[in-house]
Amino acid sequence: MLKASNITKSYADRAVLEGVSFVVNAGECAGVVAPNGAGKTTLLRILAGELHPDSGSVETGGRAAVAYVRQGFADAAGRSVAEVFPALFRALGASARIEETAGALATASGRDALVAAQRAYDDAMKDAGMDAGALAAGWQELALRAISADEPVSSLSGGEQTKLALLDAFSSRPDVLLLDEPTNNLDMQAAQWLTECLDAFEGAIVLVSHDRALLDEYADFIVELDQRTGRATVFSGGYTDYATEKVRRRDAQWTAFRRQQDRERRVRREIRDIKGTAMRREKSSQNDFYRRKAKKVARRAVVLERRLERELDSDERVVKPMMREYRLKAEIRPSTRGGDRMLAVEEVAVAVGGRVLVTGASFQLGWGERAVIIGPNGGGKTTLLRAIVGEETPAAGSIVRGPSVKIGYLAQDERLEAMSAVGETPVSLLRATAPLSETEARRFLHRFLFQGDGVHTPIASLSYGERRRLSLAMLVLGCANLLVLDEPTNHLDIPSREALEAALDSYDGAILAVTHDRYFIDRFAQRLLALEGGRLREVWA
Repeated sequence: MLKASNITKSYADRAVLEGVSFVVNAGECAGVVAPNGAGKTTLLRILAGELHPDSGSVETGGRAAVAYVRQGFADAAGRSVAEVFPALFRALGASARIEETAGALATASGRDALVAAQRAYDDAMKDAGMDAGALAAGWQELALRAISADEPVSSLSGGEQTKLALLDAFSSRPDVLLLDEPTNNLDMQAAQWLTECLDAFEGAIVLVSHDRALLDEYADFIVELDQRTGRATVFSGGYTDYATEKVRRRDAQWTAFRRQQDRERRVRREIRDIKGTAMRREKSSQNDFYRRKAKKVARRAVVLERRLERELDSDERVVKPMMREYRLKAEIRPSTRGGDRMLAVEEVAVAVGGRVLVTGASFQLGWGERAVIIGPNGGGKTTLLRAIVGEETPAAGSIVRGPSVKIGYLAQDERLEAMSAVGETPVSLLRATAPLSETEARRFLHRFLFQGDGVHTPIASLSYGERRRLSLAMLVLGCANLLVLDEPTNHLDIPSREALEAALDSYDGAILAVTHDRYFIDRFAQRLLALEGGRLREVWA
């Protein structure tokens, strides 16, 4: 149903994808894994037809319908939801038209009126896409509020954007489903709805995700993209099978490489010995017979050298495996120690566009405490965090920060998008944030996996994962003693998540986080606050 053949795509002098090929049949799911910035989103955009490859082709089984769920919508902030999610809002409008035309069809009299009513009804049914009942049920199961078609995308929470994107995709009744980090920002109820939809889907799925459990459950095979070469390797099974097989192949490659090195050393030693023997014989004798014999011996050395050169240039030559993957280094050190009361939130209410999201929120946070806020998408968690860091004005109540508190805020939305409009790059942004020389900025960014000329890549050209790593770099540079983190593991690949978790493990200051990441909650939450129905309550401490 989906066939990618020798897909190649380069940016500047870097080959992001090089000869990528795989086939996904109906009922199959291909999981795509790679570090951030390795080309996963680029591959999905090519498969979706949004981006043209430099070479290669994509076939989708004739007239197969393709639906693409993007990872983020920062570049669509000024557009309406109906523009960004057309299939969904066409289907919603069609649902109302179905009821209207069904009534007209039931009461039509005369042949012409009956034909016109039937045509109107058929058109409405065609536009509806997803079954009207299923669409209404999905909207309810996802706990989505009433969202008007002309509402700007920027007014939606990250979870609401993802939910609408998923509904939009399923509304179009696709044959091929392309999913880029579909569980980012989803609350647990929405994640359950997604798994039920995937269980029922009969087409082909290409799934980019850092959710190991999701890949284990749905992936029939894994396509791994190599960040160094842009090439793809296919592994059968889910993520656990892939990880196990990758270790086995790596061990086998090391064994083959060492054998190859031993053989090369033996051949080089033999060549040296032959050359030495030939030279000694030629110098020690004036007899033409022995001198000719010495030259024959020397020719054998030349033959061995040529054979060795052919082996060194051969495609079958075993490349030395990487010693270990270079990982993000995000050690966070507070510049000063905060007081026993870092933050006091008293009877706070927050609102967006006149719509009250939270009322009567109260809690305190002390030095070294770690609190996590959970709750459904669109419930006001992000707006509450913005009020706490001073980016929003509370509608009521008070927020008091300790006199020695220095806040480091990792936002959920892509705040770096504004920087891209003025041509900012990672190195220029860091130098504008702190008094660093270019060399110091480059060295610092290297800790966050920005290498070589990558530090001068325009922010607009960075992947969501790379932007997240850049935001982490700025967070670390701030030396804050109170970290306010909104979905901190979003967009990060698995090694980077583990590095962030290690950094937070050793952090001495206070942490207030909003997340749906169950692993993060289990590992870090000392206090759990639930925001439901506009009220904040402490679940446990």
